[in-house]
Amino acid sequence: MGAHAERMAQGQNRNGWRKKGNAFDNRYPLDVIIEGDTGYTQQFERQQNKEAVADFNADVKAWGKKVDSALRLSISDWIDTDKRLTRSLKQNYRHYGQPPMEGQEITSIGFSFKAEGVYVHLGVGKGYNMENGTRILTKTTNDKWNRQPKPWFNPIIEQHIPELVEIVKKYCGTLLVNTTRIYINT
Repeated sequence: MGAHAERMAQGQNRNGWRKKGNAFDNRYPLDVIIEGDTGYTQQFERQQNKEAVADFNADVKAWGKKVDSALRLSISDWIDTDKRLTRSLKQNYRHYGQPPMEGQEITSIGFSFKAEGVYVHLGVGKGYNMENGTRILTKTTNDKWNRQPKPWFNPIIEQHIPELVEIVKKYCGTLLVNTTRIYINT
């Protein structure tokens, strides 16, 4: 295979996630998952109490709105010229990957935003890359570090997770809050 064919193959693989048939296309990239060692029977029994499920969902949505407003405030504090990030910030509530229907409990809360939010948080971008958790300078014009990380996301989430844990504990003591996919990895 020639060099041109190899580059073409790499480009197709790199852009493969954008295709319509990709399962990750509509998934929000950063989410908190509410899970536990309970099975379908326990979940079915919990969902029979419609009032408790409605209260739980309302509490989780109120938590999500509070975090959303705190994130918007954090963006305005950290980023001087915010053109698209605040408008792109969205929250989503899911029941095992699907929008929750009437009487179904929320099992994940997701936050999405433009990719530049991750770049700003990590202090990377054009000329500043991240390799194995270390920021490196790749620009050739000037050896100055002009870009610094602006941690607008992770501290806000860390601050609000204990409140979500209390909401989940109040609803069902055997459920856990899995936060492994919510943080922007540094």
